[in-house]
Amino acid sequence: MRDLPEGGHALAELEKRMDPSARERLRPYAAAGVSLLAAAAPGQLRVAFTSRGGGVSPSPYASLNLGARQGDDPEHVDRNRARVLRALRAASGQAPRELVSPFQEHGQRVCGISEYHRESVRAPCDGLVVNPRIDQGLVALLLFADCVPVVLIGEVDGAVVHGGWRGLLGGVVQQGARAMTAPPGTAYIGPSIGPCCYQVDDELARAFSDRYGPSVVLPRDGGPHLDLWETATLALAEVEVPRARVVNPRLCTSCNRDLFYSHRVEGPATGRHAALLWAAGAAPSRKT
Repeated sequence: MRDLPEGGHALAELEKRMDPSARERLRPYAAAGVSLLAAAAPGQLRVAFTSRGGGVSPSPYASLNLGARQGDDPEHVDRNRARVLRALRAASGQAPRELVSPFQEHGQRVCGISEYHRESVRAPCDGLVVNPRIDQGLVALLLFADCVPVVLIGEVDGAVVHGGWRGLLGGVVQQGARAMTAPPGTAYIGPSIGPCCYQVDDELARAFSDRYGPSVVLPRDGGPHLDLWETATLALAEVEVPRARVVNPRLCTSCNRDLFYSHRVEGPATGRHAALLWAAGAAPSRKT
């Protein structure tokens, strides 16, 4: 793996490697030493995807690991999450005060962020809905290391869901749309494993082809490859989000391990980057 790019170099690498069609709607920015991809969605909702640089975790979690279940020192994770919160505060017109990270289990449960935050015993949850009118100050933080982050934005609220293969096959994207007050009209797909690197067995390939059609399975030497990006796009079409309104930087986590974490390549002892959704008073400004 290449050395982790830091600061302005990380921003340049993010912009250089992302799909050109996404650059106008999802842009790199840096604040508080943290480099992210960010979008000012319609209304007050804001979207960001963290990279792996700019934190305090040592190898193999280097360096902005936000996951607490992979063996990293909990103090490092807390400090990394505090850095992310400072970055959002530096870039937002209205300061977020708290990150809310659900216990993810590759399921289809999606609930309101305030509802989940109030639960005394928090059941597994793979999606959170953020409503600017009632969830000010709370930031939905979902964790990833190859699975697909999908953020849905509607006129009233938005949802962020964890799209692993189980979730995508089971309908977590569609459940995220159903949990929103108004239908989504725009969506963002975050850094995740691409069809270039996601080889699967024949049984899983058939299951996806049966559910979403043959376009999501690519024949390759050695075995079929699954296109989770196309799967997520087709799932979004089922909830009336057209392909033209899906923003995808097409950043493969397996190919870009200097920028993101990859469980498939690095194994269980690696970190987690995040997808973030929150409500703010102003759009994030690009900083270098």
